[in-house]
Amino acid sequence: MVCLRHISQIKHALGISGVQTSISTWRSSEAQIDLLIDRKDQVINICEMKFSINPFIIDKRYAEILRNKLGSFRQVPGTKKALFLTMISTYGLANSKYSGLVQNSLDMDALFD
Repeated sequence: MVCLRHISQIKHALGISGVQTSISTWRSSEAQIDLLIDRKDQVINICEMKFSINPFIIDKRYAEILRNKLGSFRQVPGTKKALFLTMISTYGLANSKYSGLVQNSLDMDALFD
């Protein structure tokens, strides 16, 4: 996975370079999360990776998928930490009715800076 090779660049782009973190992926019977950045400051960045030839658009159906992922992750491990949804996509995130679900959006420039 490309993003796992660029964790330091992702952390820099998120402004958390100085925060101690652990990196992993997560899967349950209901959901899969591409990348988790579990931070010592009581926040977990839940990173969703998408390849698209244009800025990625979150539509109603995909917004529901994202909500289910967040809900599944909140329940199964039972974390009390804040969950920040982070989209990492080729050309960033397009503004849409549902883009407000995302706290951080990064494009491929963040990986290769």
